[in-house]
Amino acid sequence: MKNVNPRKVFTQYRDCIEPYEPVLTRKYTITHSDVSAEMFVFIASNYACDKVTAVHDDVKIAWEKGEKDLILKGVVDVDGKQAAMAKIRNKIFLNEIPLALQALRWADRFLFRKSPELDKTPIFIHFKSDSPEFNKIYSLGLIGYYK
Repeated sequence: MKNVNPRKVFTQYRDCIEPYEPVLTRKYTITHSDVSAEMFVFIASNYACDKVTAVHDDVKIAWEKGEKDLILKGVVDVDGKQAAMAKIRNKIFLNEIPLALQALRWADRFLFRKSPELDKTPIFIHFKSDSPEFNKIYSLGLIGYYK
């Protein structure tokens, strides 16, 4: 697995979200720049739709209550603007999602330091597509794996 460069991860807290709380209403929008290799993590009570553009693919992840404990549940748009690109985009997302999760873990490190039990939170990402071949939910382990 490639490792994210923490110097290239930029974090912005929005709405009423603070570095340490609340947990349950936290939503992450993770985007990147192909030019600079910088990653941008917006932590807010709503997704940062104003930061999602046609040239940025994004990952959206939120804390949710699972059957027993919290889970991190996310989504990526495999089809994008052109469904014909789904196969390529699916491969890119599969390769790059670990970097996005590392960026999330780094960006919200203060929360994880305060509440280390959150590192045991499982991650599920829905690769959303109109094609059944690519429309899948992946279990990506525990968020602590990505620190």
